[in-house]
Amino acid sequence: MILICVSGFGQTATEAYRLSISNPLGTGRNMGTGNSMFAIGADLSAIGSNPAGIAAFWKSEFTITSGMQFNQYQSNFRDDFPSMTDGQYDRFTLPNVGFILASTPSNKLVTSNLAIGYNRVAEYRTDINYSGRTLGSITDSWRENAKGLMPDGLNGFEEGLAYNTGAIYDFEEDRTYESDYQLNPEYRLQKNENSNIKGGKSELFIGYGANLNNKILLGVTFNIPLINSTEYREYAENDGPEDGIPYFNNLTFTRFVNSSGSGINGKFGLTLKPTKDINIAFAAHTPTKLFIVDNYSTSLTYDYTDTQNDGPLYEASPYGTFQYALVTPWSLMGGIGIIAGQKGFIGANIKWTDYGKMRYDYSVRGNYNYYNNEEREVNQSIRATYGSAIDIHMGGEMVLQAWRVRGGVSLTQSAFLNDNQLQPSYHAGFGYRADAYYIDLAYQWTKREDGYLPYETTEATQPVVVSEYITNAISLTAGFKF
Repeated sequence: MILICVSGFGQTATEAYRLSISNPLGTGRNMGTGNSMFAIGADLSAIGSNPAGIAAFWKSEFTITSGMQFNQYQSNFRDDFPSMTDGQYDRFTLPNVGFILASTPSNKLVTSNLAIGYNRVAEYRTDINYSGRTLGSITDSWRENAKGLMPDGLNGFEEGLAYNTGAIYDFEEDRTYESDYQLNPEYRLQKNENSNIKGGKSELFIGYGANLNNKILLGVTFNIPLINSTEYREYAENDGPEDGIPYFNNLTFTRFVNSSGSGINGKFGLTLKPTKDINIAFAAHTPTKLFIVDNYSTSLTYDYTDTQNDGPLYEASPYGTFQYALVTPWSLMGGIGIIAGQKGFIGANIKWTDYGKMRYDYSVRGNYNYYNNEEREVNQSIRATYGSAIDIHMGGEMVLQAWRVRGGVSLTQSAFLNDNQLQPSYHAGFGYRADAYYIDLAYQWTKREDGYLPYETTEATQPVVVSEYITNAISLTAGFKF
């Protein structure tokens, strides 16, 4: 289970992980075989993992893939299980498009090929909706974060809003803040949230592959990752019909964050062919340094009734901008492909990534060393939260004259320390291949469970939301040879 934490800023350990992972939908052929074509090679999305596959093309090709994802979810508080919220959301995707320009220079240099294209490597679309009654309040988090600070020194995107609207206060002026919820901390408040994240990560690439005497295939790609995501959050708390919290009526906190950026990385691949029917492949992906800009704002409406106030108070933050960099980790891969002549193939591959090596860099774009403490704290959080993880893909294709039938399975390991859970995805597909064109259709089923913290607190009750997501994805690819 992945645990997602909400913070007043976008730069968290969770956000670093989200921006570092790659989970491409892929072409219909690769997706239908469980993304197991790493060592087989001649596929536009497979060369995103192993660039040596560029050298496996014998003809020039143009490929384009479209896809759809259909998502269903159920969410509830861990401590309020009967209050279940369900829903669904869909998204159209463009997994890849690109050209392979093939040539056959000589007998020893069997192919010398160029690849240019685009791969969608991650989709961020997620809806978070839940409702229930639990102990605790988001004001607990604001009180803790404000402790020891003067009112004019509070974070203007959360604690400052809370102070200005009366959600937290310091009557004794001792820099220890209070809230209405402390008047009855054993009362279960009604909480609900309607939030969503949109966007994803794509890569533009240019690559070269060479086939040496049909024994060694080499490939390299230079890639420009592009990220864009937008998060909108609306979180609310309400006093119940029992009027359990004196003075308090309700609050609504909203948060908007848009993140965009780009970077550069390299991928290197090698495929060995000890026999014509066996491929053994290796690849390495360098770290990416993503240069990112976050634009964000928040607002808070707090409604309470006492002798001096009867009605809601509203406060909005200024628009904030922060520029920073994120360095993603190395990935190392290996795999094998067995080709059964004209009858099909089976393939398997494994990917290893140490997510504990992710690192924020706040010194870029004129920040200098101003944010050294914040940078050190978030990077320590990354190392304390994440470790290495593996992805395993297995599958194959059976040839029935011009038709192809495919199937496979993928296993993704949790990157959290001390969590070896493997999340499966199941794949199936079929295709039709002619001399000048081909069409491939694939289906993927995935189920995952996420844990979500609406806010973080160490001194009060911490509510946890558990969400179960089921994704049905399809991918349709058309290719043309020339």
